[in-house]
Amino acid sequence: MAARSATAWHTRLLQAEEALARAREAIGKGEPPDEALADARRQIERAKLDMHAADQIGDTLSQLDQLVWNAWNKKIAPDSALAREGNFSQSLARVLSEGDDPSRAKALDEVERSLASTRRIIAALIAAIAQASERFASRHVMRYGVDTIERVAQAENGRTNARVSNPDAAAWRKYKELMGETAGAAEANIEAEILRAVAEFTESLAGTFASAERDNLSQSQLQSRVQGQVPGRVSGQVQGPRDAGGSQ
Repeated sequence: MAARSATAWHTRLLQAEEALARAREAIGKGEPPDEALADARRQIERAKLDMHAADQIGDTLSQLDQLVWNAWNKKIAPDSALAREGNFSQSLARVLSEGDDPSRAKALDEVERSLASTRRIIAALIAAIAQASERFASRHVMRYGVDTIERVAQAENGRTNARVSNPDAAAWRKYKELMGETAGAAEANIEAEILRAVAEFTESLAGTFASAERDNLSQSQLQSRVQGQVPGRVSGQVQGPRDAGGSQ
């Protein structure tokens, strides 16, 4: 998408230059340049609108880049080795300010790498949320589900040879006992467990997406690789960063 947009803007500027050249040629021949000048003006106005749109897109991407990496580094996985490649905003500023082509090309390469790493982590985070919630729900049911509590209560009563007149009351006491063990820390523990699961799935998926980009895999090939590498069951269709964000 970025390549097509850049080509369109460049084409419009070239068309404006060609129209101005026709206007100069018409003036040189003593002919009215009105039509050529009008064409040049139209192309320049369209290019200005394109540049305004590009400015809005760049600003949105800069904010999104900052938001997602701040959340990842400060809240979700502060100790993760998964890190942003470069700084999108700073690299984009260098693209616009560098005066020579080699420096601008280098800055543009930094923009592409930074944007690619941000695309990957956004796609991985979105996919990881479903997987992490499924894991947490499964573990929660394993610990505190009705069947689990009843089995634990029955087993403990069997070990102590206690006669239980009301199995439901015994199960309820066991449930309160288990929940009471984490009283005060339950909320923090749940949050930490969910974030840990999100981080694990995100790291795994981001690595898979990066590998898929290097290998130029198709969507079906990517799905197969994700199913083979991500721990736990993968539900539904997992989209890579290119699919989630449209063609680049």
